[in-house]
Amino acid sequence: MWDKLFDTLDRGLARIETVMIAALSLAGLGIGTMQVVLRYVFNMGFEWSEAVFVLCTVTAMLMAGVRAVRDDRHVRVDLVPMLLPEKGMRVIDIISLLASLALCLFYVWCGFLFVRFAKMMGTASPDTGFMDWVVYSIMPVAIALFSIRYILKIRQLALGRTGVKHGLEDAIAGGSGS
Repeated sequence: MWDKLFDTLDRGLARIETVMIAALSLAGLGIGTMQVVLRYVFNMGFEWSEAVFVLCTVTAMLMAGVRAVRDDRHVRVDLVPMLLPEKGMRVIDIISLLASLALCLFYVWCGFLFVRFAKMMGTASPDTGFMDWVVYSIMPVAIALFSIRYILKIRQLALGRTGVKHGLEDAIAGGSGS
């Protein structure tokens, strides 16, 4: 029962990540291209376009980071685990993932506090008119998604279902990360 629930969560998050990465990247590309054409061809543009371009691009990158955790493509130092036997690697990997999860949960909490403060202030972006707290809430939501991914990775590793690929092992396997 739990396996099916966690697998469904993993696949559902993967779909959401894929759609968000694609949609936000395309939106950012479209807005950026539109602004360049308007500025250099027609000598005009929209005030809001740069802010929305950055918002789309940063959010897409955050979603790509969440996907990188799922696919073992996130940044890590591989030297120590590569020198250990397999059991030692698993222990180091679990400790590393737990530390990453703890840091992400701390960031979610701090982000929530900041969003709450921004909402209390009631400020809005002069360029877009978006309420600042809505824009700022992207960070704790994205980091919460990182946290969910780390929980799923820790569970998989603890159950021995998969290992984290390291350095040469990943390169030999063709860099697939899976």
